[in-house]
Amino acid sequence: MIEDLLFKRYKTLYVREQIRQEYDGLRSRLEILKTQIASEKDKPTLSPDEFKRLEDDEVRLTQETERKVSQMKGLDIEINGAKPSAENPEGHQGLNETMEALRELTQVTKNYIREL
Repeated sequence: MIEDLLFKRYKTLYVREQIRQEYDGLRSRLEILKTQIASEKDKPTLSPDEFKRLEDDEVRLTQETERKVSQMKGLDIEINGAKPSAENPEGHQGLNETMEALRELTQVTKNYIREL
Protein backbone atom coordinates (compact mmCIF):
# COMPACT_ATOMS: atom_id res chain seq x y z
CA MET A 1 0.00 0.00 0.00
CA ILE A 2 2.77 2.44 0.89
CA GLU A 3 4.59 1.59 -2.34
CA ASP A 4 1.43 2.35 -4.31
CA LEU A 5 1.22 5.75 -2.65
CA LEU A 6 4.91 6.39 -3.28
CA PHE A 7 4.36 5.66 -6.96
CA LYS A 8 1.29 7.88 -7.09
CA ARG A 9 3.22 10.71 -5.42
CA TYR A 10 6.08 10.27 -7.89
CA LYS A 11 3.71 10.41 -10.87
CA THR A 12 1.85 13.40 -9.44
CA LEU A 13 5.11 15.27 -8.91
CA TYR A 14 6.15 14.38 -12.46
CA VAL A 15 2.90 15.76 -13.88
CA ARG A 16 3.25 18.88 -11.73
CA GLU A 17 6.76 19.45 -13.06
CA GLN A 18 5.50 19.18 -16.64
CA ILE A 19 2.77 21.72 -15.90
CA ARG A 20 5.32 24.02 -14.25
CA GLN A 21 7.54 23.88 -17.33
CA GLU A 22 4.56 24.72 -19.55
CA TYR A 23 3.71 27.55 -17.16
CA ASP A 24 7.24 28.93 -17.37
CA GLY A 25 7.07 28.87 -21.18
CA LEU A 26 3.71 30.65 -21.14
CA ARG A 27 5.02 33.28 -18.72
CA SER A 28 8.03 34.01 -20.90
CA ARG A 29 5.84 34.26 -24.02
CA LEU A 30 3.47 36.55 -22.12
CA GLU A 31 6.30 38.85 -21.03
CA ILE A 32 7.60 39.05 -24.62
CA LEU A 33 4.09 39.82 -25.83
CA LYS A 34 3.63 42.55 -23.19
CA THR A 35 6.92 44.12 -24.26
CA GLN A 36 5.84 44.00 -27.89
CA ILE A 37 2.46 45.60 -27.07
CA ALA A 38 4.16 48.35 -25.06
CA SER A 39 6.53 49.14 -27.92
CA GLU A 40 3.62 49.16 -30.37
CA LYS A 41 1.80 51.69 -28.21
CA ASP A 42 4.85 53.97 -28.30
CA LYS A 43 5.62 53.58 -32.02
CA PRO A 44 2.84 51.88 -33.95
CA THR A 45 4.17 49.76 -36.83
CA LEU A 46 1.37 47.18 -37.05
CA SER A 47 -2.10 47.56 -38.48
CA PRO A 48 -4.99 47.93 -36.01
CA ASP A 49 -6.07 44.35 -36.74
CA GLU A 50 -2.62 42.96 -35.95
CA PHE A 51 -2.45 45.04 -32.77
CA LYS A 52 -5.88 43.70 -31.72
CA ARG A 53 -4.58 40.16 -32.35
CA LEU A 54 -1.64 40.87 -30.01
CA GLU A 55 -4.02 42.05 -27.30
CA ASP A 56 -6.20 38.96 -27.78
CA ASP A 57 -3.12 36.75 -27.51
CA GLU A 58 -2.21 38.51 -24.26
CA VAL A 59 -5.65 37.76 -22.78
CA ARG A 60 -5.46 34.13 -23.93
CA LEU A 61 -1.98 33.63 -22.48
CA THR A 62 -3.02 35.25 -19.19
CA GLN A 63 -5.96 32.85 -18.92
CA GLU A 64 -3.74 29.87 -19.72
CA THR A 65 -1.19 30.85 -17.05
CA GLU A 66 -3.98 31.21 -14.47
CA ARG A 67 -5.26 27.75 -15.42
CA LYS A 68 -1.76 26.26 -15.01
CA VAL A 69 -1.43 27.88 -11.57
CA SER A 70 -4.74 26.39 -10.49
CA GLN A 71 -3.69 22.95 -11.79
CA MET A 72 -0.42 23.14 -9.83
CA LYS A 73 -2.30 24.19 -6.68
CA GLY A 74 -4.63 21.22 -7.06
CA LEU A 75 -1.71 18.82 -7.41
CA ASP A 76 0.02 20.39 -4.41
CA ILE A 77 -3.11 19.82 -2.33
CA GLU A 78 -3.25 16.21 -3.52
CA ILE A 79 0.34 15.66 -2.38
CA ASN A 80 0.55 17.80 0.76
CA GLY A 81 -3.08 18.00 1.79
CA ALA A 82 -5.00 21.08 2.87
CA LYS A 83 -5.94 22.45 6.23
CA PRO A 84 -9.60 23.15 6.98
CA SER A 85 -10.74 26.42 5.45
CA ALA A 86 -13.93 28.22 4.49
CA GLU A 87 -13.90 26.52 1.08
CA ASN A 88 -13.09 23.09 2.48
CA PRO A 89 -14.21 22.89 6.14
CA GLU A 90 -13.00 19.31 6.60
CA GLY A 91 -9.60 19.85 5.00
CA HIS A 92 -7.92 17.22 2.87
CA GLN A 93 -5.39 14.56 3.81
CA GLY A 94 -2.58 14.47 1.28
CA LEU A 95 -0.50 11.56 0.07
CA ASN A 96 2.38 12.47 2.39
CA GLU A 97 0.13 12.40 5.45
CA THR A 98 -1.47 9.14 4.36
CA MET A 99 1.92 7.47 3.89
CA GLU A 100 3.09 8.72 7.27
CA ALA A 101 -0.05 7.35 8.94
CA LEU A 102 0.46 3.97 7.26
CA ARG A 103 4.08 3.87 8.40
CA GLU A 104 3.01 4.59 11.97
CA LEU A 105 0.35 1.90 11.74
CA THR A 106 2.93 -0.56 10.44
CA GLN A 107 5.22 0.23 13.37
CA VAL A 108 2.38 -0.11 15.89
CA THR A 109 1.41 -3.46 14.34
CA LYS A 110 5.02 -4.72 14.52
CA ASN A 111 5.25 -3.69 18.17
CA TYR A 112 1.95 -5.43 18.92
CA ILE A 113 3.10 -8.65 17.22
CA ARG A 114 6.35 -8.59 19.23
CA GLU A 115 4.41 -8.30 22.46
CA LEU A 116 2.33 -11.37 21.66
